[in-house]
Amino acid sequence: MKERWSTPLIALHWLSAALLVGLVVVGFVMVDLPADTALRRGLGRAHSLTGVALGLLTLVRLVVRLRGPSPAPLPLAPLHRRGASFIQGLLYVGLFGMAATGVATAYRSNWHGYLEGAEPSPVFDGLRSRQVHEGLVAGLLVLVGAHVIGALVQQLRKGGTLRRIWPSLDASRLPPAVQPKEQVK
Repeated sequence: MKERWSTPLIALHWLSAALLVGLVVVGFVMVDLPADTALRRGLGRAHSLTGVALGLLTLVRLVVRLRGPSPAPLPLAPLHRRGASFIQGLLYVGLFGMAATGVATAYRSNWHGYLEGAEPSPVFDGLRSRQVHEGLVAGLLVLVGAHVIGALVQQLRKGGTLRRIWPSLDASRLPPAVQPKEQVK
């Protein structure tokens, strides 16, 4: 069985992570800017387009993950394995939820008119989808933190975790002198 996720899945993972970080940063910066500025409108456009792209990328990533081969399971205790799987599942649910609530907020508000310059400021008053969208940001940040901490703890305890997903840590490409002992033949 393979020791690493497939190259396409690794690329999708890190592209998704970069887009998510960018969306969160732009989202926080954007809401603190005056609504009638070109910068806020530009960031709003970028946020909207990138959010839709991340939603679609997450769908592609899930399909690639379900259809492609998986690496050998990590040596985890059963409870730890269930917890890691649960967090990964919640990350997918959160990402799809963010995309859905972002689209719903744009659809139910004057967001489109605002981005085109026809409206002076976005109006989100009373939109539950906007409140859920903001709540999902906080939830996703917690889940991403748990995901990263869990991966690092596993790496420190048993090793091999980062090699499975970090692009440059493919042990099969390393010279024999620097390969992990279980890799040298």
